[in-house]
Amino acid sequence: MTFMANTPTTSSGAPIDTSATTQNVAKKGASQRYHHGDLKSSLIEAANVILLRDGADALSLRAIAAEVGVSHMAPYSHFKNKKELILAVSSAGFEYLADVMELKTQQYEGVGELILSYGAAYLDFAVGNPQLYRLMLGQVETQGRKNQKDASKDNQANKPEKKKGVISSSKRPFILLHEAFSKRGGDEAHIRAQALGAWSMVHGMAALILEGHIQVPDNVSMKQFLAAATLHGDSFS
Repeated sequence: MTFMANTPTTSSGAPIDTSATTQNVAKKGASQRYHHGDLKSSLIEAANVILLRDGADALSLRAIAAEVGVSHMAPYSHFKNKKELILAVSSAGFEYLADVMELKTQQYEGVGELILSYGAAYLDFAVGNPQLYRLMLGQVETQGRKNQKDASKDNQANKPEKKKGVISSSKRPFILLHEAFSKRGGDEAHIRAQALGAWSMVHGMAALILEGHIQVPDNVSMKQFLAAATLHGDSFS
């Protein structure tokens, strides 16, 4: 997938140059994956390239088809409309976010360090992929409102799988945090409250950074900044 940390990256983590030449390479790669029978993944990859390069307003089924190099009707074999495409892109984004959190924390010293690393990885992802992150949150907010209405009608079982997918994927960061806090022991209610608090903190901080209300100094890593903002430290050291 084409996501960013501090710079655009490929699925292998290599930096992506957003020049026209590199975009042609990305387009060619997506087309090659399609010929190997992986059209859906190629279309989601193309959507992320468009988000990164042109913004959310440029996203459409026709645009991703052109990016991949297939017929403008080809995306309809996987997405009924643009709304389904956005749900799939958002769900893939949350999955990748959680994968990044896990990959960056395979080695840690103590539970506090693990939790801090999870939070820093979350912030790095959000800041590196602002268009995608906003799209992801927009879908969760929309589906959350619909869930509240549906709960009163008791029709959750009839909810389309694509909508269930984005909600489920969006909870993976919380699940990781919950598992980390549970390593300290304690009762479930306290562990859940701590995980929700940590999740809320990085979620809110990410939004404030993207909106320009928080400026992270250039010489300070997100992990250092987050540590200074919590009980883990009082300086950028």
